[in-house]
Amino acid sequence: MGSLLEQYQAFILDMDGVLYLLDTEIEGSTEAVRAIREAGKRLVFLTNNSASTPEMYVQRLAKQGIDAESLDIVTSAQACRFHLESNFETEGKRALVIGEAGLLQECELMGIEVIPFDDWKSADFILVGWDRHFDYPRLKAAVLAARNGALYVAMNTDSTYPTPQGLWPGAGTMVAAVTTGAGREPVVVGKPNPLIVDLAIDRMGAGRGETLCVGDRLETDILVGERAGVDTLLVLSGVSSRGDIPGSGVSPTHVRKDLAGLLR
Repeated sequence: MGSLLEQYQAFILDMDGVLYLLDTEIEGSTEAVRAIREAGKRLVFLTNNSASTPEMYVQRLAKQGIDAESLDIVTSAQACRFHLESNFETEGKRALVIGEAGLLQECELMGIEVIPFDDWKSADFILVGWDRHFDYPRLKAAVLAARNGALYVAMNTDSTYPTPQGLWPGAGTMVAAVTTGAGREPVVVGKPNPLIVDLAIDRMGAGRGETLCVGDRLETDILVGERAGVDTLLVLSGVSSRGDIPGSGVSPTHVRKDLAGLLR
């Protein structure tokens, strides 16, 4: 069959745990991306992490020698924007935001006003992503707004975030706190919601049968590929291990040690 690079024409690559861990490059990942480009294949970088803007991700990739443009990046914050604009009037609406620059930028593009946390009564939306400044006042405001009827949207429910130190708390820990207090489940717009893969495929102009979705987390990266009808590659350089597969209920099409496995 040849290498996976030869078998597929389009690639959706997760970043955290696939290309890097914080500021540490995962060995062979840069060379694998270059090989994809040199082979003339289509490529999108897709992440559940809503903290950074596409422009910030372009700068992060450049630090390890990967050339990218903003249109090559798809984030859960962008999936949030697509979901809200497809289903609601957003211009002039107000939101409580637990999140960072990436999510705040998408609110601006939607015409949504980000309100102070003590103004929770006026919130139309509660948007929750990874927030390294998460604290009790943010949690309290989000819970009060949810119980007051605001639409509750989560970027993802990833419980952890892979780093060289080990697994940090992910956005899912913040979502879990809000959900517990609110007594309501959120609409989750990131992986494993196939909406985000649909955005990536549309961005590439690719067919599902020719696309490979690559990630390090079974319950999001691989499950979203299954739900979107594309083949998947689990890499073992981030969160999930080979031993996690049997009990996960998820079956990756391929498993490799890391992204460099595409070339073998």
